[in-house]
Formats: sequence, C-alpha cells, structure tokens
Amino acid sequence: MAERLDRGFGPLRIRAELQAKGLSDAAIHPHLQLDEEQCLALMTSVDVGKFGESPRNDRETLAKRARFLEYRGFASSLIAQSLNLD
Repeated sequence: MAERLDRGFGPLRIRAELQAKGLSDAAIHPHLQLDEEQCLALMTSVDVGKFGESPRNDRETLAKRARFLEYRGFASSLIAQSLNLD
C-alpha cells in the first residue's frame, strides 16, 4: 500500500484495487488512514508532477486535471478544494 501511495495513487483507488484482490475492509482500513492534509499534499504533488507548477486554469484544463486526480483515486470533494472549484 505504501508503494502505491508513494507512486501517487489515492486512497480510493488503492482500496478498490485491494478489494478486487479479495482483501476485506477491516484489513485495508488501518493502512489507509490519511487525514485531509496528507491527501491534499499527495494530490498536489501528483498534480504538479503531471501538469507543472503553474498550469493554465481555463475550464478545459481544470476539467482534465480533475479527471486525472479522480482516476488516481482521490475524493471529488478534495479535488474541488485542491483546484479551488468550491
């Protein structure tokens, strides 16, 4: 799990992958205890790695960034907060 986090995958995707392999929520939950601040930091790192320090913030680019972060396994509420969409 730590390896997937280090590679920039979010908790939702990691949980889904582990559940698909047959692990129970009880076995997964203790290892994916990330607070909001940790998730935002990881998400920012992933976003900057993909789109650079100062990506354009037009509607099309914001949508592309949001889809990418959602695909990586981050919650939509945190994505909106990170991209200042709320």
